[in-house]
Amino acid sequence: MRNNTSRFVYRALFAASILMLITGWYLGYSNAIKYIAKDSVTIVKVETGDFSMKIEGYGTLQSLNKRLLTATSNAVVDEIKLKAGAAVNANTVIMTLKNSKLEGDLRQALAKLQNSKTQKRQAVLQQQREMLNNESSLSELESEAEISMLQVEAERTLAKSGIVSGISAKRNELRAKQLIKRVKLEKNKLVKLTAVHKEALSIQDDLIAQSQEEFDVAKYTFEQLSVKAGMKGIIQRASLNLGQSVATGTELALIGSLSPLVAEIKVPQLQAHMVIAGMSAEINTVNGQIKGRVIRVDPVVIEGAVQVDIQLVNSINEGVKPMQLVDAIIIADVKKGVHYIKTPTGVNENSSAFLFKLIDDNQASRVKVQFGKISGQLIQVLYGLQTGDQVITSKLEIEEDTKHIMLGS
Repeated sequence: MRNNTSRFVYRALFAASILMLITGWYLGYSNAIKYIAKDSVTIVKVETGDFSMKIEGYGTLQSLNKRLLTATSNAVVDEIKLKAGAAVNANTVIMTLKNSKLEGDLRQALAKLQNSKTQKRQAVLQQQREMLNNESSLSELESEAEISMLQVEAERTLAKSGIVSGISAKRNELRAKQLIKRVKLEKNKLVKLTAVHKEALSIQDDLIAQSQEEFDVAKYTFEQLSVKAGMKGIIQRASLNLGQSVATGTELALIGSLSPLVAEIKVPQLQAHMVIAGMSAEINTVNGQIKGRVIRVDPVVIEGAVQVDIQLVNSINEGVKPMQLVDAIIIADVKKGVHYIKTPTGVNENSSAFLFKLIDDNQASRVKVQFGKISGQLIQVLYGLQTGDQVITSKLEIEEDTKHIMLGS
């Protein structure tokens, strides 16, 4: 009987001890351990390797070379041949304008040019007649002078013999000298007349050149009514309607080159200080990935973002066009031997946070982790974790003082 009583007391004490242990565990640890379904959380492994400082942004593709077409005179849209999105060459006519005054100015300028050319031809004919008359007169004087000189030579011998009076011989000699002087004067006159004619024709040439210039200006202004692209590319903007009146300086169309293209990317203000010209980049389009190079960083912050211009450096796919929406990754720096993980939910750059590190497949403990730079979807781990550690990166709906969690199926 005593043995049965001792055995009963022993069993009661053992049960009480177990109950006290369970009660102590419940009171001391029930608030520090939570049960969570394993498939409801995101678990990542700490990696070590090259850590590229990647800055993500978004924006649009723009033409590096652009040409804005504007109206050079008041006109009316007469015909629209091509609309926005059409591919063009330098001589492609996009639209035609109409201005009756310019047509009249061109006709008047052409008539003035033709009239000035006609006046020159008339002047040339008149000069030729005048030269012929003067040359004929000179020829007659030269003949008379030669005859007079021959007569003087003949009478000089006869006068010595007394056959011809000396007075008559002297008179004929004087007349011969006068004819010779007249010949010289006529020759000088002919030389001067030639110079006068040359200057007159030069004046006519100046008048023709002036008329030609006026005509060229009128023709050029008139030809501008046929609006040409002026470069190879694509029509990026053209908003005019048929019959619409336009004033001088009104925008007609915007032409952009198909290559090279520039991606105008907006990056967060907090990361913009790491971007400098010359850095490599990757542009993601619906047609694939394209390599690029940073050529400019805007010094102005607009709505919390900074614009970075990235020029595409490799061949362009046929489907890539200006104004297309794109994403970009700028590679700012590369560090070796860095611990990193996928950025946990709610964690910022250069901050610390508490994460749950897996002890085994079913248990995780709360640890403090110091983070560094963010690169795309990855973040640098400075301390608190080692290569190969597995941590939960998704947000957990648990109390802040929870130290351990159990992962179940």
